[in-house]
Order: sequence, then C-alpha cells, then structure tokens
Amino acid sequence: MGIIVFLRVSLLISLFVFTAQSANAEPQSQPEPVQHSDGNILAVVLGQNVTRTDAMPNEKEQKEIKEQAKEDYEDMLDYVVRVNASTKIYELVLEDYASKKVIELNQTLVTKFTEKFASQVSEQKSSKPIEEIARKQVMQYQTEKALFEEFGGRVVFRQSNPQMPIDAYKALLTRYRQNNQLQIVDEALKEAFWDVFTPPFQYEIAPENVDFAQPWWL
Repeated sequence: MGIIVFLRVSLLISLFVFTAQSANAEPQSQPEPVQHSDGNILAVVLGQNVTRTDAMPNEKEQKEIKEQAKEDYEDMLDYVVRVNASTKIYELVLEDYASKKVIELNQTLVTKFTEKFASQVSEQKSSKPIEEIARKQVMQYQTEKALFEEFGGRVVFRQSNPQMPIDAYKALLTRYRQNNQLQIVDEALKEAFWDVFTPPFQYEIAPENVDFAQPWWL
C-alpha cells in the first residue's frame, strides 16, 4: 500500500486522525437539545458543535473542487462537507474512547514509521512534518486495535484505511448515540453518516486475513 494514499490531504478521502490524552477523560455532561435555525450546526458530539462552517473546505480546495466538478460543484461541495463533518465526529468520539482506554502512544512504532517514510514525505513536500504524521498513524492503529479487541465484527479495506473494523466503529458510535453523546441534527449528514456502516461492504476482508498484531507499514 503506497504511503501517498495515506498522506493525501484531499477532503474526498480524509484520514481518521486519532490522538490519545495522557489520563482518563473526565465524565462528559449530556448535551442540551440543539437549536439550529440557521442550519450551521450539523452535529453535537460530547457537547461540542460540529458546524458546516468548520467542515467547509478552504478557498484553494473549493477552487480545485469547482475545476473538477464543474456544473456539479454544489453537490460535490455538500459531499465534501459531509465527509469532513463525519471525520470530525470520528475524531471526537475516538479521542474520547482512546482516553478512557488510557492508550499510550507507542514511541517505537512512531520511530519505525518515521524511518520508513521520512524521505517519501520530504519528496512530496507535505505540509505536516513526518513526526506528526507518524504519531497520528500509530495512534490510529493502536485505537483501532483496541476497538476491534473489544467489539470484534467485520473488517473492510478502504483507501484511507486498509484494515477498518467497521462493525466495531458502528458499535462504539451507536453507544455514544444511545448515551446522548452523539447527536447528528442535519438530516442529510445523518443519512450519509450511518449509511457507511450498512452492509454489504464492497471490500470486506476475510476473517482469517484480519490481523491487528502489527500495523500495516511493518
């Protein structure tokens, strides 16, 4: 699997970016019912608003989308906003999950990732330093491993994630929704968000080939 796939900053295939905190999270208060007369608030996760403004691509990205989509620009822009908003929801939930699990970043894996891909990142002139990319990739792997160990279920291949424990994601997100810690208030986003977890899946990995013993880059 080429590293370029995992370093793309295109909003069409956003990476899941997870960071763990060093201690257990404080109990989260239940969010109040959402008022969104202007439609800007798309979701509320652990009391934090996920807004259309925050999910909107920057001017450069909008220009690129417009050049590619042409007359379908508005539809594509809405799609990208939904992708960005969904990614933010994943981040917030999984950061909380990793914190509660007290997942500590494996520095050995960070070093191995950095050593393997430093030259390629330099050649691609990434806007992010290799160390930051390495930390995010390692934490993603560690968090998903813990997720799979707790919930099990099916695993699928994605361009942005070669081994995504999709049933485990759904189980965790459903738990947060049932605890009123995840509220998607925009109907279009809600439908698209949960549809991702509805089988059949295009690239489901056979159970005997699922292996979280080590990350994909080793």
